[in-house]
Amino acid sequence: MLEKVNAEVFLAVAELGSYRKAADSLGYTQAGISYIINAMEEEMGLKLFVREHGGVSLSANGEEILPWVRQCANSHRLLAQRVGELTKLASGTVRVMSFSSVLVYWIPGIIERFHRDHPGVKIELISCERFEEMEEAVFRREADCGFFLHPVTKPIDLIPLSDEPMMVAMSPDHPLARRKKFPVSELGKHPYIGPPIEHDPGVRALFEEHGIEPLVGFTTENDYAALALASRNLGYCIYPRLMLQECHFPLKYMELDKPLVWHFGIGTRSLETCSAAARAFIQYSEDWVKNH
Repeated sequence: MLEKVNAEVFLAVAELGSYRKAADSLGYTQAGISYIINAMEEEMGLKLFVREHGGVSLSANGEEILPWVRQCANSHRLLAQRVGELTKLASGTVRVMSFSSVLVYWIPGIIERFHRDHPGVKIELISCERFEEMEEAVFRREADCGFFLHPVTKPIDLIPLSDEPMMVAMSPDHPLARRKKFPVSELGKHPYIGPPIEHDPGVRALFEEHGIEPLVGFTTENDYAALALASRNLGYCIYPRLMLQECHFPLKYMELDKPLVWHFGIGTRSLETCSAAARAFIQYSEDWVKNH
């Protein structure tokens, strides 16, 4: 039923008020537009357009069905878009930025499930421990998506994934290792080991919030090197629980006496304009974290 309805042509004629202009905009001949409209009117049994001097306008019946034709055209567009996206998932590349804890504990499970369903899509992993650089790369579309702490500073679309309590890691021989919680007041009295504070917005915010001048022992952007140094009783590290759940160094972990939570998310420059493969990877990441 209504097999001859052409929503695109109907809307073009209605909006432009001319068979000729509609033909020019759609790449038809004027006779072709006239034939399509006549076929629609014959099939519906309705007069859709009224000829006027210099053009045409919608009839009362045409005005009545206009919203429905628009809805039909939009549904067809969304269907075509979705079919195209599913077809494109047979191939392509997704460039993903992340920091080490997510790369180690989340990414393998996410990629395993994603690759099972979309084996033709290549995933390129980019490791970076500087959150500002990660945001900049995604904002400039140098990477398709990335894992971040939120809130972010760049205008990117971010989907929350997980809230992770921050833990202090130290040697069992550290002077505070027997405490149940690490006093925030002690942070500036013992050597801190980790990435340069200016590159770690979460840790930087912690010190700034409490007006503490950190006593920096060692700086390294390699998380495991930092934890190895801390295990030798050379200072303490601050990392999300995610980073420490399967750590094999001899360390004691504890929360701060004033709890600090990091909010992890995955983001892209625009969910609306990113590739179908990137959007699918983001969805798989969201589903995987939710279930694990």
